[in-house]
Amino acid sequence: MDMSPFPHHGPLDPAQAGPQQDLIDDLVRRVTERRVTALLGPRRHGKTTALRAVVDRLSDSVTSVWLDLYELASWADLAGRFDRALAPIGAVGSPTVTELAARVGLPLGMLSIELRKPAHQRPDPILVVQSQLDILVKASAANPIVLVIDEFSGIVGVEGAAAQLRTSLQHHFQEIGLLFAGSEPSTMRMLFTDRAEPFYAQADLVEARPFDAVAVEQIVRTGFESTGRSAGSIAPAVAYVTGGHPHRVMELADAVWSRVPPGGTATDDDVTLALDQVLRAESAGLERLFSSFPTGEQLVLRVVAKNEAIFGGYADSLGLSSGGAQHARSLLIDRGYLRREGRSVAIVDPVLAEWIRRTFG
Repeated sequence: MDMSPFPHHGPLDPAQAGPQQDLIDDLVRRVTERRVTALLGPRRHGKTTALRAVVDRLSDSVTSVWLDLYELASWADLAGRFDRALAPIGAVGSPTVTELAARVGLPLGMLSIELRKPAHQRPDPILVVQSQLDILVKASAANPIVLVIDEFSGIVGVEGAAAQLRTSLQHHFQEIGLLFAGSEPSTMRMLFTDRAEPFYAQADLVEARPFDAVAVEQIVRTGFESTGRSAGSIAPAVAYVTGGHPHRVMELADAVWSRVPPGGTATDDDVTLALDQVLRAESAGLERLFSSFPTGEQLVLRVVAKNEAIFGGYADSLGLSSGGAQHARSLLIDRGYLRREGRSVAIVDPVLAEWIRRTFG
C-alpha cells in the first residue's frame, strides 16, 4: 500500500518541508547573517516544521538549542525547560556544556528532580536561569550556537523573563543566533514593537503565510503523481476550500488522495466527499474547541463564519452587543483564531469555519 504523500499529523520532518522552501531559505539566510528573527503565524501554519528544517540545514556549522515556551507557567517551569533544551548538547564546547553546568552546581538534565524537592532545598529558579544563560554564552565562545525559542509568546506569563533573556544575550548575538516563533500574532508583535518591551525593535518579523494557489497546485499535483494517481483539476477546489491554510491543505489533499485508487483521477466530487470525511474526523475536537470559547467569542465566530457583519442585524438577532462583539473580536485576533482582511475579519481555520456553518445553519 502506498504511503500518503500528504503527511499532516504534527510537525513534518525536514525532508517533507518542500512546500515551505522559500520561507526556510529566508530564515536560514537571516540566521546565518545573525539577524535576530521572529517567525509569526497562527497555529498549524507550519512554523515548527520550518524551524526544524532550518535547524537541520544548519546542523553542520552550528549547534542548535531548542527551547519551547508553550503555556509557560513560572520561573521554575522556564528553568526546567531550559535544562531539557541544554541537555542534548552537553558535549558542546571546550569546556563542555556539561562541565560548565557542573562548575555552578547544575546537574544537567536532572534539574526537574531538584525543583521538586522541599522548598528549603530547591535552587532559586531565577538564579538557575541566569546560570543557564551564562552557560549558553560561554559554550558559544567555542562553538557557534543558534537558540530557537518556539512559542515565545508564552514568556509574557513569567514576569521579568524576557528582560533577563535580553540582558544575558544582547551582547552575544554574533555568537548566538536567535530565532523566535509564536502562534499568537498580536502578542508576538507586541513583544517586538512595543517600546516598553525588552526586545523592542530587536528582531526582523517574518510571516508564515498561507500557501498561494500556485503552491497548492504544485503540492497536490506532485503528490498524486508520485503515487501513480492524477489530481485532475481539483487543485483550485482544494485551494478555495482551505484558503491555503498549510495544515488543512495537506489534510484535505490526503483525504481526497485516499479516495482515488492507483491509476485513478480525482474529481471535484472527491473534494466534496473528502471535506465531509475531514469534518467527521475533526468533529469532536472542533466541538471541544468551540465550547472552550466564552459565549461572546462563540457568537462572533458564528457571525464571521456566515460572512455577516459583527455589528449587523444577524449579530443583533443572536443577542451580540456592539461592545461585546468588539471585545470578543479583539481577543480572537490576539490569540490567532481570527485574522483581519481589510475592513473585515475571517476565521483562520477554514475547517472550523465550515463546522460552525454546518452546526448552526
